[in-house]
Amino acid sequence: MFRTRRAHRKSRMGCFACKRRKVKCDELKPACTRCELTLQKCNYPPAVLSAANEPRAKLSLPSPPCSVLSLSPNASSFSEGSPSFETSTRSTQVVVEATCCSDAADAALRLSDADLYHHYLEHTSRTLTHCQRDQDVLQVGIPSLALQSKTVFHSLLALSAVCLCCDMISKEPPPNLDAVNQVLMTGYRLYNMASEQMRELISQPDALKTEPLLASALLLVPFTTASQQINHWISSKSRSQESHKLLSTTPRDVIVMMRGIRTTLQALDCRYLSTPQETEFAIDSSSPLLGFNISPPSRTHVMFPILAATRQGAFSKLQERLESLYHSNACYEGGRCTDDQLSACAAAFEILVNIRTDIFSPSNSSAPQSIEPTAKKSFEPESVSLPQVGPWLRSYASRHAIPLPTELLTRPFLGFLVQAPQAYLDLVLPLLDQRLESPIDIPSEDTSAQLTKEQALALDIYAHWSVLMFLVEEESWWIGKLPVVTLTGMVNRYGDHFVTRLWPEGTHGQEQWWPGSMLTILREIKRCR
Repeated sequence: MFRTRRAHRKSRMGCFACKRRKVKCDELKPACTRCELTLQKCNYPPAVLSAANEPRAKLSLPSPPCSVLSLSPNASSFSEGSPSFETSTRSTQVVVEATCCSDAADAALRLSDADLYHHYLEHTSRTLTHCQRDQDVLQVGIPSLALQSKTVFHSLLALSAVCLCCDMISKEPPPNLDAVNQVLMTGYRLYNMASEQMRELISQPDALKTEPLLASALLLVPFTTASQQINHWISSKSRSQESHKLLSTTPRDVIVMMRGIRTTLQALDCRYLSTPQETEFAIDSSSPLLGFNISPPSRTHVMFPILAATRQGAFSKLQERLESLYHSNACYEGGRCTDDQLSACAAAFEILVNIRTDIFSPSNSSAPQSIEPTAKKSFEPESVSLPQVGPWLRSYASRHAIPLPTELLTRPFLGFLVQAPQAYLDLVLPLLDQRLESPIDIPSEDTSAQLTKEQALALDIYAHWSVLMFLVEEESWWIGKLPVVTLTGMVNRYGDHFVTRLWPEGTHGQEQWWPGSMLTILREIKRCR
């Protein structure tokens, strides 16, 4: 007995791209929504081109770079045995809405896993980095590995979803909040699937697959930062603006992923990590940008010369506050816990100074000084036997620490989160959880009075690092304005005078706190532009 096929309207006038991929075309002109979303060139049969050209909802993405994608897996080549086929048939379809120009109606499009995979190939993979050498890894190596591993596949799709969200919120006029939220929820669903599969892999040490774990973690680092940007955008656009609403961003997930990558490389006995100063998030000195003499966006950022001119004085004052706390009797009265916190802050400050020196003094090729043993102890993995990782993936994950003038700065800056002692993170993260989306009503003096000097110093160090991160706003879309959001939330909660209140002897006249003044300058520059 045969089942009756459900009635449906067949698309007979669809574009060539949809017919080739055997998917239903919405037949919108001049380009269907699916082709615009997946960056496909939309061509209709000649008889269709003269059809109505009525206004339509438009959801477009930025054009990808001109680099050629070679030997990349094709989204239409999914086979029944591949993870893409198995997941796409079971996964929940997501509706992407675009604001209509005429009657404000929303046009809907169902995104499949194949659509997200194709969007990664054509757009996400080409915009993750400006480094020429990394393009082969992102456009060929990882997509090929994704077709062999469900864990990598779901991680790749999750990153593609948040990339689509970032493209949507960068458009004018702003998109519908529900549309962005639906795509983001799809990304979170895929992220949860990948995280669960990573936990299953870790729970099987006898058959541990290191390569999928490492590749998935590398993909989920930009997912966590980009998703926080989108969450903040949705919260800022919502109608309910609470005066004491906590900031939704947190560096916790990023830290977990990045330290997991470092531990994996150490367990593989990676020679690049022989010293704690080197980090897998640095750029290989042999990896040029798209041009040999082109400066990366971080070094041409409008704030770069300002930070270069003021950094020395700012870090000198930060060091004075650290030394004054060391020499005060109060730091010994609290017992060992206070000493541990102060030592952790000192180690974090040393790491930040080394990164700053490497960034603003690229000609210094001397080996960086070693970090305190307290910072190194946290990263020592147990001796285990792990399967080997492909040289292309290991090379991408572990690079030299000191960047040259033609190299990107995102990974060296993120190295601070990898190298900072766990005791420092335990001190500063609960304070960061209290950041607010809008300024608090009570005076900042009352709020900052609740901070100890150790807590204020930890926040001060993190604020200085956030200022340096301003430079990668245009270099890495998945970080974007997150450092600005982080520092703004800190000022909203604690004010910008908590340092001068606790260290009045170190202030001269009306001198401002460096992170707060740099935040003000950046805002004024953007306002003038």
